[in-house]
Amino acid sequence: MFSENGAGDHSGQPLFPDNGGATLARFDRPRGSGTTVAVLSDPHVTPTARGSATLYHRTKQRFQMAVADAHRLDVDGTVVAGDLTKDGSGHEYRLGDTLVGTLPEPRLVVPGDHDLGPARELETGGAFARRYGHRRYPTAIQMGDLAVCGLDSTRPAAAHSGGILRSDPRQRPDAAGPRIAVLHHQLAPLPEPFEGAVPESEYRVQNPAATADALAAAGVDLVITGHLHWPFATTYRGLNVVSAPGCSTFPPGYLLVRVDSRGTTVSLVSLAGERGLAEAYDYTLEDDARGDPVRSAVRDGYFGTFPQVDEQTGSGDETPLSDPGPWSAEQSG
Repeated sequence: MFSENGAGDHSGQPLFPDNGGATLARFDRPRGSGTTVAVLSDPHVTPTARGSATLYHRTKQRFQMAVADAHRLDVDGTVVAGDLTKDGSGHEYRLGDTLVGTLPEPRLVVPGDHDLGPARELETGGAFARRYGHRRYPTAIQMGDLAVCGLDSTRPAAAHSGGILRSDPRQRPDAAGPRIAVLHHQLAPLPEPFEGAVPESEYRVQNPAATADALAAAGVDLVITGHLHWPFATTYRGLNVVSAPGCSTFPPGYLLVRVDSRGTTVSLVSLAGERGLAEAYDYTLEDDARGDPVRSAVRDGYFGTFPQVDEQTGSGDETPLSDPGPWSAEQSG
């Protein structure tokens, strides 16, 4: 059903990006001197669980493959945009600790709704921050010439709910350069095919307009989110916004963010080949919430809409951010 070379459906649209990767967006800002950041989101690692649309039995493998590729590309930093664990249990955190420790440095890890709560290993964002080397949220990490700012959007007492920022993002942690903000919950309206198909109140931050305005006032140009397990790019209240895919959920992948003098290029990199995509797609179709929206997206050639934002003048002839090369995760299933 799927092909890494862009073979399409009956409409001629590609079912998945060419060569396992594609340019998701080209923004005119932020701009910099040449910094590349790898963004992993929603890995949901677990040493024991199997199945579901998240493909729990693939979570460790997908994370390891993203890490290996980030090292191969010699990125300037790595980000985990929340939901490191399946359910925040001790054995999941221990696996997560090991995997996070293999990420290229510097690294930024923010919590997701699955990571925190009264019945989980960690209850608060502060505890999560300290576990992964941050004093608190908001925090900022210098990656190349970028200030990458991590925010906590979780509500630990209300699991699987929409997010909220309790700290004022206009607080400026020490880091210099163009500013990118990372939070787990969605900031912009949900894209097709999820608009109207899943409860927006469970996926977006509360008061998104006010949150966006506060981020803009803090000097943020680009916001990176997760939680939806779906890649898309848009603009919202003057901010550039990208949503990262889940590491294991269809389409399994991660983002590469490249900031240079022309602007910011965001690429989707696949963590599966043909068999892995087919497996992830089949599991997704069995999911009550995601099955119909994802089936609709594939049928309608969603990945043929890339780049979803293209603001860089003359960028159509540029070399892709990264050649996915022969490393593709799905060589063995």
